Amino acid sequence: MTSTNTIIQFENVTKQYDNDSVVLDHVSFEIEKGKFYTLLGPSGCGKTTILRLIAGFTEASSGTIYFNGKRINDVPANKRQVNTVFQDYALFPHLNVFENVAFGLRIKKMKNADIAIKVKEALRFVNLEGYEKREIKEMSGGQRQRVAIARAIVNQPEVILLDEPLEGLAPIIVEELLRLIQTLIRDEGVTVILVEQSATKILP
Repeated sequence: MTSTNTIIQFENVTKQYDNDSVVLDHVSFEIEKGKFYTLLGPSGCGKTTILRLIAGFTEASSGTIYFNGKRINDVPANKRQVNTVFQDYALFPHLNVFENVAFGLRIKKMKNADIAIKVKEALRFVNLEGYEKREIKEMSGGQRQRVAIARAIVNQPEVILLDEPLEGLAPIIVEELLRLIQTLIRDEGVTVILVEQSATKILP
């Protein structure tokens, strides 16, 4: 029986690509609200495919995906309360920090005054207040990752997906980002799903 606290549910989900390779075979699980989950495993085991299915970037071959109890198999990515932080950050190099974080809000045609408030709050949360005009090329890897997280949280999603965000970062930056994630869960009630190939980086 599905818990009333369940936010994401996979029910016998299979993903098979055109070359007949089956990445996920009748996978079922539940994710509860406001918790931190980690998907661990080697490259090619289906971790990122699960994230892409949740985000709506790819479609399940069979099975059902639920979000807050509602079937979302056919719901487009831009209609889901989910934001993804990619391994390569996927930031826009021609936009400064402010405009990178504001991008999703501008797509929603939010008023400039409201955008300014929300971006400032998001940058304060990730300890980048005052970096609004900084160019992306001038930021370190850890700072770019925080910009990517700010861009994700500014839209106030219910779920944030992190696709190997710790790769290539120094241990001290990894610790800082993990603390940031825990604060996000505690203060905002967001559900976070982190993908990594090994538990080494996330274990104390």
